[in-house]
Formats: sequence, C-alpha cells, structure tokens
Amino acid sequence: MSGSDPVSFLFPFAFPEDAVTLKPANVLHLVGVLLLTTFGCVEEEPAFTAPLAGGARVVVAVPRSAEAVAVTATVTHASGATESKALTPRTDPDGGIAWSAVVKPESPEEELRLAVDARNASDAVVASVSPDAGVKLPLYEEALVVLVPQAGSGLPGLANHAPLIHEVRAPRSIVAPGDTVELSAWASDLEGDALTYAWSATSGALDCAEAACAWTAALPPSGPDAGVDPEFAHDALIRVRVTDAQGAESMLQFRIGMGTTRAPPTLDDTRFNRSPVASAPGAAQQVGLNVPFQVQAAVTDEDGPRDVLKYAWSATCEGTFEGGTTATPVFTATAEPADCGCQLKGAVTDGFGGSAEQLVNLCVRAAAPPVLGDITQSAQSALAGERVTFTVKATDPRGEAMTFAWTSNVGALGTATGDGATSTVDWTELTCLPAGVTPTVDLVVTNASGASTRQSFSVAWAGRRCGPGESPCGITLSPGKVTLRADCVVQSAVFIPDGLTFDGAGHTLTASEKGAGDHYKGAVLRNRGTVANVRDVTVTARNLSDVCDGDVDRLRGILLEGASGTIEDTVVEDVNQAGNISGCQEGFAIDVRNSAAGATPVTVVIRGNQLTGYQKAGVAVLGRVEATVEDNVIDGLGPTDRIARIGIQLAYGVSGQVTGNQVNGNAYRFERDWGSGIMVLGGAYYGAGRELCHDLLIQDNVLTENDVGVYLLQAVDSDFNPPPTSQNLQVLGNTLSKTDLTASYQAAIADNGTANLISRNRISGDGYDPDVYPANAASVDVTTQGEDRQVGFATPARTLDVGACSEVLAVQGRDLAGNLAPLSVPEVTLAASDPGATFHLLPDCSDAPVTVVSLKNPQREGLFYVKAATAGTLTVTATGDGASQTQEQTVN
Repeated sequence: MSGSDPVSFLFPFAFPEDAVTLKPANVLHLVGVLLLTTFGCVEEEPAFTAPLAGGARVVVAVPRSAEAVAVTATVTHASGATESKALTPRTDPDGGIAWSAVVKPESPEEELRLAVDARNASDAVVASVSPDAGVKLPLYEEALVVLVPQAGSGLPGLANHAPLIHEVRAPRSIVAPGDTVELSAWASDLEGDALTYAWSATSGALDCAEAACAWTAALPPSGPDAGVDPEFAHDALIRVRVTDAQGAESMLQFRIGMGTTRAPPTLDDTRFNRSPVASAPGAAQQVGLNVPFQVQAAVTDEDGPRDVLKYAWSATCEGTFEGGTTATPVFTATAEPADCGCQLKGAVTDGFGGSAEQLVNLCVRAAAPPVLGDITQSAQSALAGERVTFTVKATDPRGEAMTFAWTSNVGALGTATGDGATSTVDWTELTCLPAGVTPTVDLVVTNASGASTRQSFSVAWAGRRCGPGESPCGITLSPGKVTLRADCVVQSAVFIPDGLTFDGAGHTLTASEKGAGDHYKGAVLRNRGTVANVRDVTVTARNLSDVCDGDVDRLRGILLEGASGTIEDTVVEDVNQAGNISGCQEGFAIDVRNSAAGATPVTVVIRGNQLTGYQKAGVAVLGRVEATVEDNVIDGLGPTDRIARIGIQLAYGVSGQVTGNQVNGNAYRFERDWGSGIMVLGGAYYGAGRELCHDLLIQDNVLTENDVGVYLLQAVDSDFNPPPTSQNLQVLGNTLSKTDLTASYQAAIADNGTANLISRNRISGDGYDPDVYPANAASVDVTTQGEDRQVGFATPARTLDVGACSEVLAVQGRDLAGNLAPLSVPEVTLAASDPGATFHLLPDCSDAPVTVVSLKNPQREGLFYVKAATAGTLTVTATGDGASQTQEQTVN
C-alpha cells in the first residue's frame, strides 16, 4: 500500500512494548477506521492487542524474628496455572524491610490464590502464609493484599503468645479523595483466645467492626486559603492492632495511596510488630524502708533480639531508682506508704511501636524486728557425743511470718523444727575440739519485711581437746542420725549421741596415736547413751603401741556399753597393736557389754558385718544382752603363737541367737591354750555374780579352721561344775571343719554344760578326728554325769500328712542329766502306735522301711523319717539300752 499511513494518522501513539497479542475473545475491534483510498483500494481490517487492566499489589511484612533473605509468592490462577514470583525488598529508614510484587490476571476479574514463603540464608522456609480465601481481581485497578508469613509455632516457654496477624486486604490500593474502601483482616491465636481489633489511619475516616473496616479517604482542603495538605500529599498509613484476651498485642501497618492517577503507594513504614509481653506482677514482695531492692523484670519480645527494649520506671510510692532505664533497676523506698502498698511500673517499648507495662508489687515497711520471748538451753556444758538442745520463741510486732536461721562455729547443728513462732535445734560434737575454741550457736530471726533479731549461745566444752595434727570429724546431724562426711583419723573415741544412728556413709574411722603424746586407749567408736546404732562405716587402727590396758581403756573397734542398738553392714579391720603380734587381751572388733550389777536387759543386733585382723575377739557380748548375731564374716587370720583368739564370745547372761555366720581361723599354736570359733561361758567360776548364758540358739554357722568350733564353758563353782539345770543352749545344723592339728586341744564341739542340745551338726577334717589325733582331737567332747543312759528326741514333735514323709526326726543317747552320751549298744529301736506307719532313712522315704537306727557317730544320734497311714496322733517310741522315750506326732 502506498501513501500516508491512515492508522498512524488517526492514532498518534504506540502500544507498550510488552503488549501481548490477545486471543479473539479479548481483541479490541476498531470499527470505522478503515478508509478507502482515492484509488479505490480496499485495506483489510488489522488486528492488534492491549494488556489486561487490573491485578493485585502483594505486600509482605515478614516478622523480624524470621530473619528472611528472600520471599516468594506462588500464584494459582483460575485456570489452574501457577506461577512463582520473587518479591522485591525495600528497606525503610527505620530499618524495616517490606517485600512487594504485582500479580497480573490471565482473564478479567479472575479470582486467584496466593501462598507466600519466606526463606533464610540457608534457603529454609522460616515463615509462610496461605490465605484460605481467593483474591478477586478488579477489572481496571489493583487490589491490595498485605500478607504476614508466620513461623506457625510461637516462642517456646511462654504461657501466652501474641496473636498472629496473617493478612489484611482491600479491593483497591489507591483511593480517590472522598471514596470509601473496605478493609478486612485475618488473624488467629495460638492459645485460642478471643481477639479484639483496633483500627487507625493517619487521615480520612474509619467505620470499623472487629476484623472489617471501611476507610474513607480525606478530601483535600478547599477555599481561598487552602494550601497543600501535608497528609494528603502522602499515602495514608493504616494500622490494625489485634489483642488477645490476656492482653498480648500484635500490630500490622501499611500504606494506601490517595489520589486519582498516580504511582502505587510506597512501602515506607510497612511492618508487622508484636508488643513486648510483661510477666505477671505476682504477690507483693516485702521491702524494708531505705533498703535497696533489686527489680527483676521478665519481659519477652517474640520478634527476637533485634528489638532492643527500653525501660522507663516509676513508682506509686516515694523512692529513688538507680538504673531506671534498665530491666533490673535498684529501687529504694524513702517513705513508708499507707498499708505498705507500693507498685513499680516499668514502661517498656520495643522501638517499632510496641509497648508493655511491667508491674512489680511491693510492701514497704520500716524495720520492726521480731521480739524474742522464752529462750532455753538444755545444758550449759557438753562432752563428746552429748546433744545440747536450744529453743527460742519469738513474736513479730506486725504479725509477719518469721524465719529462724541457726549457725555454729564448730560441731554440727541438726535440722531445726518449729511452728513458725518457735524453733528448736540440737548441737553436738562427736570427737574433740581445738584448744581454746568455745562452741557458739547463733540464731537470726527474720520477719517478712527483712528486719531481724539475733541471739547467741555458748557451750562450755568438757570433752577432749584435739591433739597436734588432729581435727574434729566432719559430720552432719539430721533427724535420727549423724552422718560422717569424710574419712577421719582420731586419737580417742568417737561418741554416738543417745538414740541416734551413726552412718559412716562408706567412710573410714582410723585410730591413731601419732602426735598424741600417749598410746591409744579405749574404743574407736562407741555409744554415749542407752540407744546407739552403727552402719556402713569402716573402723580400723594404725600403728598402735604394744601397751596392755584393761577395763575402759581396753582397745575396741566398736563398743556398745549398757545400750541397745544395731551394728550392721560395717567393716572392722586391723584393730590391733604392734602389727597384730601383741599378746594383750584387748583388740575386740565389736564389743557389747551390759554387765553392771542389776542392769536392765538390752537388745542388740549385729548383722552383715566383716571383721578381720582383730587382736583378741571378733564379737564379744557380755552381760544381760538379748543378742542377734547373724550373717557376719569373722576371720581370725589363722594360727598365731601370741594370743588365743575367739571369733564370737557370749558371756555372763547373754541370750538370743547366733546364726548364719562364717567364722574362720581362730587358732593358737601355744600348748597351754587354744582358739575358739564360738565360745559361751558364764557362772560363778568366772567371778562372783557372773550370770549363766541361757536360751541361746547357735545354728547354721560355718566354722572353719578354729581350734574349737563351738565351746560351751558354763560352770557354777571353782571346781568347774556345770549348771544344775538346763540353760537351753542349742547347737544345731552348723558346719565345722579343720584340716590339721595346730593346737594341743581341738574339738568341733566341746560342752561342759547341762543338757545342752547338740544335733545335726556337720563335722569334717583330720583336725577334729580322734582316730587321726587320739591325744589331741575330738569331734564332739561332752562332759557326762554318771554311767546310766537314756534315749532322747533331739527334734520337736512334727506335723505331717497321711502318706507323706515327715521332716527329720533325731534320737540321741544321753546321760540322765540330759547330756549327749554314748549308749552301750549304739542302736535305737523304733516303734509306732499306727501299725501302718513306717520308718525310713532317706528324706523322701523311698528306701525300705527300717526299725533300727544307728548312733555310731560323733553326736550319738540317729536320723530318720516317718510315714503314717492313718490321721490322728502317732506315738513314736525309741528304745535303747533298755530305756524308752516317746514323742507324739500329728498326722493330718
């Protein structure tokens, strides 16, 4: 075609370079612009396109705590097509960062969906938002969508979190003066609290109802004097604050443009902010007048450390602040307020428009110290192991609560007890005190306002002073016990306070005379009163001199004298002199005595201990003591030519039981004497008024390598005659052995008593075999009376079921006094009142029935079992040497 371009002539403008060719449904047809030329030529109708108007301006305010470096929006169009848009950041002068992008439609007024992710420097998603509602795009203008991606979970450890504002949207991002636009917000709360909304704007008018708000843009000034309105010259700043039911607040602010034809609104001042959260003020804290008080404000800002909190403190009472712009100022009240009430108020701001108020409740009072009333001290002086009890009663002028704080310069204080107005505490020292030190106990009584009153006590020390290089043992005094805090070396006894348990807590007490100026005397650990217990301690001695002492100065590891108690789970080792070669008759590992004339019987349990390296005896129990000695390991360390050792000695009135012990190595190489595993003695032979031991069970012990395993040596006169009646001593089921001859006399069991029951003990070894050593050894050596004999049952009457094998029955040969003795014919004939009953030698009665049992053994006894055919009373008759004895069994 030639000539001028009619299209260019009629449309003197050009379309933008980014215009797209629209599909036929979207083509703008220009009718009547095609003209015939003067030559009659006909031009075809041209087709051209224009971009779609409308869209959405997406603005993103990322929480500062997210530390995002990139923000991406995923757009899903109505057609289902998706596109990803990287948002552009803009930093405002205050340091805030907002991100934005424009989303264009695929079709007019389409509704699309948005999802926004914020990522950190590691490309990890740190916050996101996906509105449930789609965004309806206007035909010609841009909608405004302000989004706040959130982390999803709040800062850990907070009882309440600020609300999460997710979105505010408007159908237009630019509003003409006087026009109204509808704003809507979407927020949620992690705790599910109800939310309230407050809207504000720098210009225009608002008509709001909770999350929805209508904003009307302001009209510019008019009239002859109207100038340029500064507010109208800028975009309007819209702010919405969302508060939960507990007072936590979040704020979102953004810009909306005002005008007609103009550029998009700026991103300046666009930000999301969470206000600081103050801690609960709590109950009033007691503060003294003119006494500095350190405030501890616990304010949390969920937007992270980049929010620098500023404080401004004030008070409702007279006073001064030091550091009043910090979180922890010092407040000093200078006048007492009415009813003591004072509240400190800290105004806290975060620099981004958020604020909070931290409240601290105080009760300010002038000093009014407690008044002391009754004051008592149980004793003015004390020995080691004695307790002194202090009691103080106090009242407070204002009726405030009081605390009692006890301290001492030496020794140990117990756990104080009281009722808020009275306090009682015990004090003790178990060993010694340094020279010149006076025990002092101090009490400070303090009321809730901080005013205090002091009381001091002193104790005259009547005990031993520590020797050179010696220190008091470190102890803790608590209800019912005193506990050793560390190993301790002592030059004299450690005393256990009356009624308490001494708990060694695995530590060691060592007796030493180094630096003491004299040899060691007495016990290492002993009682002070009538009840004492010992557990979990090791007691030992180190390099003691070979000097013999008697009575109270005799060397002992643990001594209970005139006291009931227990000694359990304890080790006593090497309590001896001169490296355990001394011949002094002392060095007892455990010594229990209650032998004073007319003494009240005491009860003592010695259980689970390990005793070794003792000089004379492992366990010695003397006097009126009901003793339980069980499950101990006692080792005399084998033959010695210096002293006759005893594993367990019971003397002068002891009763009770000795069971389950292991006693070893109490042997003597000297011809005049011998050692013993278990020795029982008593009676006037040993001194005027010496009582006999009685009602004593010695059972199930294992005794090895002792010269005499069990030695019963009771005698009532100077001729060593036994008691005239049975003292009910029983030696049952023990295991006794000795491999060889080491002493001039050896016996598994030796008995000088009257009618002591010796049965079912297991004896072995050449050292107890008279066939091997006929001049020196015996298995069971019992002093008998007269030549006449009888048969006796050594077991109690049994109860058995019809057709079942009974428990073991034992019959013995005895003299007429009841002592174990051989029959002239060592056999016993058995008979039963039930003709169907049978006797057997095996425990399950699987052997053939017998009618005779043999007594050819060291204990002169026969063991058998009975099986009954008929229920009722079954009388068993045993006959030997022409004498018979019956016993009735019960058959069920």
